[in-house]
Amino acid sequence: MTAVTVNHGGPADTASVREPFGHEVLAVRGCESLTVANAPRSVLHDPAEPWSPTNCYMDVWIGLTATLGLDPLPMLGAAFSADFLGDQWEFLKPRQEDLETLYGLTVGEYDTWRPLAEHVQLVMSRGDALIVEVDAYHLPDTEGVSYGRAHTKTSIVPLRLDPVAGELVYLHNDGVHVLHGEDLDNALGTGVGSGWVPYPYVELVRLDGIRSLAPEALWQRAVEIARGHVRRAPDAGAGNSARPDPADRLVAAIREHVPVLAERGMEYFHQYSFATTRQAGLTSGLAAHACRYLSRGAQEWPSDVDAEQLIEAAEQFDAAAGAAKALQFKLARAASGRTPRIDSSAEAFVAGHTAGMRAVREALGLGE
Repeated sequence: MTAVTVNHGGPADTASVREPFGHEVLAVRGCESLTVANAPRSVLHDPAEPWSPTNCYMDVWIGLTATLGLDPLPMLGAAFSADFLGDQWEFLKPRQEDLETLYGLTVGEYDTWRPLAEHVQLVMSRGDALIVEVDAYHLPDTEGVSYGRAHTKTSIVPLRLDPVAGELVYLHNDGVHVLHGEDLDNALGTGVGSGWVPYPYVELVRLDGIRSLAPEALWQRAVEIARGHVRRAPDAGAGNSARPDPADRLVAAIREHVPVLAERGMEYFHQYSFATTRQAGLTSGLAAHACRYLSRGAQEWPSDVDAEQLIEAAEQFDAAAGAAKALQFKLARAASGRTPRIDSSAEAFVAGHTAGMRAVREALGLGE
């Protein structure tokens, strides 16, 4: 079950809201009877998870795979190759080739050369899905953060459209929600062109090749995907002093940035922490889930993967995820004008992430 979100967009009984979306009930394949009450929820979106929701794009894929009856855990190997980019931790996304290898789903940019509502209708009429960039100002599930308060870009997936009722069931963050009235019109209808995201970035997810592999076959593919990500990882856990691992580089940048946080205050802190500690923390948490998934398979099926090393890696990544959250709280203190002591949390994050990557390398047979 997922939390029910009630929107405040008002009644959808005007032609201005209904007309852009036609008159036919449409749904992504497998979502014809989907409601907020019966929507499946992944363990990755358990409220007890320290970094749930994760980021808007990763959440889309966690939720979409779960909604389609697929297991999102195999795609989390992408967490092993995440890097620090100088001013931000990499915004974690599953690679398109991973999604096709695991689930038969193909993903690519979609040109919205017509009104967005027409594209939504066309794609849903084929049973495919769109990942659409919208303004969270119009999304009721962001109430208390962005809804009616702040204009921010985020990604949603329209799942079921009922134009007569003026209602859209959509996927966002860690749940399935309902949108209608003026909110629907402003997010996807006639209000888009004059809104804060007039030219949204849109991706098409084609479901015509969707497949559900047998558990062992799925796990074997996940192992090879994980190995690929570890091979392209930025030296984390490899002991290469010529290029410090991303955790070291993140912490070094944060230390230099503490005076800036004190100068610019809490609004700046929220932006900075989202790009740094939050992304690093959620990546570490998802890496821990990936390790546990791979470890369970190694215990169940014959392979050269070291299940115990993967459990050790998961514990280290969990520690890194927790340390990133503690570090974020301390940075908030800096932004509020106090003098934080960040050393213990910063060092714990580096130790956990580096040890986790080292253990993953060894578990997958890629150690030195």
